[in-house]
Amino acid sequence: MTARPSFWSELKRRNVFRVGLFYIVSAWLVLQVAETLLPIFDVSDGALRAIVLVLALGFVPALVFAWVFELTPDGIKRDKDVRTDPAVKQQTSQKLNWATLIAAVLAIGLLAADRLLSRSDSAPALATTPDRSTGATEGPAIDPASIAVLPFEDLSPNGDQGYFSDGIAEEILNVLVRIDGLEVASRTSAFRFRDRDDVGIPGIARELEVRHVLEGSVRKAGDAIRVTAQLIDGESDKHLWSDTYDRSLTAENVFAIQDEIATAIVDALRSSIALPVDDGLEVGARTDSLDAYELYLEARALYNARNRMGRADELLARAVELDPEFAAAWAIRAAIYMLDDEYGDLGVSRDVSVARFEEYAAAALTHDPDNALAIAVLAFGRQTEARFGRARHDISQIVDDLERAIALDPKNASARNWLGVTYGETGELEAALAQFQACNDDDPYYAPCAENVYDTLTSLGRMDEALAAYLRALDAGATTDEWVNPSLLAHFDLKAHFMFVTNQSLYLPGWRRHGELWTAWKNLDGDHETLAGEIRSWADQHLDPSGSTSHVVNLLAPLGGSFDLAPFSILIWGEGYGKYRQSPEFRRRVQDLEIHAYWREHGFPPQCRAIVTTTGEEDFECE
Repeated sequence: MTARPSFWSELKRRNVFRVGLFYIVSAWLVLQVAETLLPIFDVSDGALRAIVLVLALGFVPALVFAWVFELTPDGIKRDKDVRTDPAVKQQTSQKLNWATLIAAVLAIGLLAADRLLSRSDSAPALATTPDRSTGATEGPAIDPASIAVLPFEDLSPNGDQGYFSDGIAEEILNVLVRIDGLEVASRTSAFRFRDRDDVGIPGIARELEVRHVLEGSVRKAGDAIRVTAQLIDGESDKHLWSDTYDRSLTAENVFAIQDEIATAIVDALRSSIALPVDDGLEVGARTDSLDAYELYLEARALYNARNRMGRADELLARAVELDPEFAAAWAIRAAIYMLDDEYGDLGVSRDVSVARFEEYAAAALTHDPDNALAIAVLAFGRQTEARFGRARHDISQIVDDLERAIALDPKNASARNWLGVTYGETGELEAALAQFQACNDDDPYYAPCAENVYDTLTSLGRMDEALAAYLRALDAGATTDEWVNPSLLAHFDLKAHFMFVTNQSLYLPGWRRHGELWTAWKNLDGDHETLAGEIRSWADQHLDPSGSTSHVVNLLAPLGGSFDLAPFSILIWGEGYGKYRQSPEFRRRVQDLEIHAYWREHGFPPQCRAIVTTTGEEDFECE
C-alpha cells in the first residue's frame, strides 16, 4: 500500500506555485502596460482601478484552475483524468518558468523606461518650481527692472487710517511709473495682496511677474508720522534697502517722505540695472494743506473702487475748499460727475453732472495744465454727450485730447479705456483693441478693459479669441455689472448662460419669455420688431431706466424697432448690429460726433463707404 502524497507535494506536482507566480508577474506586466497606454487615450483613472480589481479577483480562480486542470501535449485536461509522464511534467514546469521570467523582464524593462521618461519630462517643471524655503525660482526670466508696490500696512493706534497708508503707497507707485525703463505692476494687481501673508514676497513677485517688491507701513498718531519701507528682491527674498522716516505730521513732510522713498528705491535699483538719472522725483498730487490731502486720499480710495461716489464728492468738496488750487482733487471730482450715469449716486440731473464735470475739469487744468485725468475726463465726457445726442462735439478733437492724456500718463487705465471706446465710435476696432489690450496688459484686473477686449474681438468676428478673453476675464474676476456680450453667447450656443444673464437685475428681471428672446438672438435676420417693442414697453414699466437702460438697449438693438438710445460703441460694429447701423438714430449719432468728417480724413470702417447724393453732396452708407 502506497502512502498518499502530502498536500504540499501535490501543490508542487500540479505546478500551482508556478502558476501563481506566473499570474502575479503577468498581472504586474499588464498593469505596467495599462498605466503607460491609458493616459495617451485620455482614459480616466477609474479604468486602471478596474483592471487592478479584476486582476486581484482572478488570482484565486487561477490557482484553482492550476489545481484542477493539467497542461498535456493533447491540451488542457482535468488532472484526475490523465497520467502525465514525469518528463512531460518537467517540460511544463520549465515552460512556466520561462514564461514567468519573460514576463518579469518585460515588466521590469517597461517600468525602467517609464521612470526614465517621467524624469526627463518633469525636468523643465522642476526647474520652474520655486524653492519655497529660499524663494528662488528658475522659471521664465523676469525683467530685473520691474517692481510692485504693495499697500502699506496701517499701524495707527485705532487702525482707521488704511486709506492714508494706501495713499502713501499709491503716490510712491505713481512716481515710479514715470521712470523710463522701470516696469511697475498696476495698483489693482498689487493691492490684491493686502493681508496675504500666506503667499510671501517671492510668491507675490512670481504672480505679479516682477523682480522687486516694495512693502511698508505707516503709523500716524497725533502730530507725528512714521513711515517704514523696505525693498525686497523677489527672487532671493533678500532686503536690498530699508529705512524708517520719523517726522512731524505736515503736508510738506508727507510729500518729502514719499519723494525720498522713491529716490532711494531708484538708487538701490541702479546698482544692478540701468535706469536714467532723474534730477528730482516728485509726487504729483501736492497741496500745502495736510487736511486737504487726507480728504483727497480718502476720496481717491472710494473713486478707485467706484464705490460711494457721493461720499467721495463730499470729501473732495471739502478738500478744494481748504485748497482751491488742489488740481488732483478737482480732477477726481470732475471724473465722479462725468461717470455719474454709470456709477454715480449723486442724485443730480444729467445737465447738472455735465456742467459740473466741465467746471471741475477746467479748474484742475487751470492749476495744472498737464493733469492727464482732467484732460481725459473732459474729452470723454463730451464724447458721451454727443453719443447720446445731447450735444455736438468734434470727435477728432476728442481723440487728440485722449491721446495727449495717455502721452502724459501712459499707465492711466481709464484714459486708455476711454480712447478705445472713442475709437469704437468711429469703427476703428483694431485701434480700439490695441488700447484695450495695452490697458489689460498693464492692469489685468481692471474690468472695463478686460470686458472691452472680448467685446472688440467679438465685433471683429474673431470669436475663438473672444471666448478665450471672456473666460480669462471671468477667471480673473475682471467683470462688472453683469456685463455680457450676447453675440458671443449666441455664437457658441450658450443658451443657459444667456438666459441666466438676461434674468439678472441689469437686464430683464421678471420678464417671462427669455427663451423667446434667445430664439430671436439665434436668428437676427428674422422680424423681431414686435418682440423688441413688447420688451421695451415692459422695461419702461418695470425697470429703473438709470440702472438698466444701456444693458437693455444693447440687448434689443439687433432685434429692430425703435433705437431712441444708442448701444455701446464697440458692439455696434458687430455682425448682429447691422439693423442699427442702417437706422436714422445711427446716422444722427455719426452727425453729432462729426464722425463722417473723421472718416473722410482717416478712412471708412469696413461696414461703411462714402457715396455722393443725387444733389452732389458727400454722404455715407453702412451695411
